[in-house]
Amino acid sequence: MPVTPRAAERAVVADDFLAAGFAARSAVAAGRLLLDLRMQHEDGLAPGGAKMAQLGRTWSGLLLRNRIRARYPRDGMLTGPADRAPQSLRRRRVWLVEPLDSAEEYHAGGDPHWSVQLALWERERGVVAAAVAVPALCEVVCTADRDAGWRRPRPVPRQRPRVVVDTRDPAAFARTVVRQTGGELVPMGSSGAKVLAVVQGEADAYIHTAGAWEWGDEALFRVARAAGLQVSRLYPPQEGRPGPVDPGRRAPLAVICRPGLTRALLTAFAVHGIRPAATLPAPRARPGSPAAG
Repeated sequence: MPVTPRAAERAVVADDFLAAGFAARSAVAAGRLLLDLRMQHEDGLAPGGAKMAQLGRTWSGLLLRNRIRARYPRDGMLTGPADRAPQSLRRRRVWLVEPLDSAEEYHAGGDPHWSVQLALWERERGVVAAAVAVPALCEVVCTADRDAGWRRPRPVPRQRPRVVVDTRDPAAFARTVVRQTGGELVPMGSSGAKVLAVVQGEADAYIHTAGAWEWGDEALFRVARAAGLQVSRLYPPQEGRPGPVDPGRRAPLAVICRPGLTRALLTAFAVHGIRPAATLPAPRARPGSPAAG
């Protein structure tokens, strides 16, 4: 019996939904392992500092890779930071693995803003499923949240919007832009934790400079959009006229925020000649659509 386009579309949606659920469960499992390791460190049973973070990254990566091999043995894998693009593996599907984002926050002890990220890239469709877990806060968000229909940014009324930026590499013009919008600048570590902060209402926007690992930006954007946030890629004047988004290279800037704050932030960036790039592709390319062709 021939497969109808509608049936093929339903199969794609189901596959993406299941992959996102798998990514979320796997990220949570890796997070539990990292929390257990840090607890052992506090008891004096593990090496400290950067050595403990490296050990945690190794074990977390091993757990994630083993789970992928068991569930999706034909898929490829890249563990960040990866210099290669997913298509270089010549696989139709490639899992993008970030076992521990922001090792400094992880071994700092009291700082919860570190994360585990897992995403699935598919040839000709880009990132189709992704999950971000922040284990120390017992939270996980994934692209299946949009399909489940329950995840929405929590409205938190405040007089001044809170805008998170990277602790070590804040975005250019970030302080000026935040001041122009009357906001409060909040430094934070992991990019995944910053996205979660906006979803949970701890912050209202996130000025994103670069992902923790190659190709990780697109995965974060997919998760943010699935949670009901707006994502705008930005390019400074020297980049020339904004053109189609190339998911293979990092955008110099991006803004992830609640819908009501987008216009104010983009207007503030425009004062400095920083303009939005072309609209991001849809979170899921349907079979037969231009994005899938």
